[in-house]
Amino acid sequence: MNGIHDVGGMDGLGPVEWEENEPVFHRPWEGRLRAIHMLASKKHKFYHLDESRSTLERIHPVYYMGSSYYQLWLLRTESLLIQKGVLAEEELNERMAQLSPDYTPQSHLQPYRTIRPMISPSDRKVVIDTTSGSKQPNESIQPKFSPGTVVTAKMISPLGHTRIPRYVRGKQGVIDSIHGIFTLPDAKVHAGIDLYQTVYRVRFEAQHLWGKDASPKDKLYIELWEDYLEPGGAENEKH
Repeated sequence: MNGIHDVGGMDGLGPVEWEENEPVFHRPWEGRLRAIHMLASKKHKFYHLDESRSTLERIHPVYYMGSSYYQLWLLRTESLLIQKGVLAEEELNERMAQLSPDYTPQSHLQPYRTIRPMISPSDRKVVIDTTSGSKQPNESIQPKFSPGTVVTAKMISPLGHTRIPRYVRGKQGVIDSIHGIFTLPDAKVHAGIDLYQTVYRVRFEAQHLWGKDASPKDKLYIELWEDYLEPGGAENEKH
């Protein structure tokens, strides 16, 4: 999904503000929210990690850019628990009224506090085509690529959840190492299946990603699933 969640390589977002001796949580409610999320996803398994990420990606971009980390977590967790039938929106509103009887949203961001639906035009895919993998976590799954192999990240733009960053799509790199076998997030979110396949650590030269303005000494290492990659690239790729 080419949304505001995937900001890697973008300019103009301002400096990263560093806070000396930053606490783990700035407000008590942030810690409670994290605990609720962990209980809901890990213990009770109301939703899984990839559903969680997919929901975050579909938060309205205006609200996403204007909110704190845990404000986004709150909207995500509320939405998933309502979607799964664990909570009703009316229950949340009633509880808010009990806690803060005089509260009325004043933020200009309130109209944008929404999760956008995933609507697919007929000529665009929601999920990538899968070409490998197994529905069983079989350790005998053989990787298609080996360390040192030149590969190219596929030039794809699925509407749905995916873990291939925009800035590496269509770019060549080299398999640095093999991480192991993991479920493909795209298939888990959109088909509801566990499709196990190899994940690789791929090395990209900075100049292949950003052009000659980048340092020739810099490299990026990105973890990518097998279905995000295709064989080939320039023969003079430096190993």
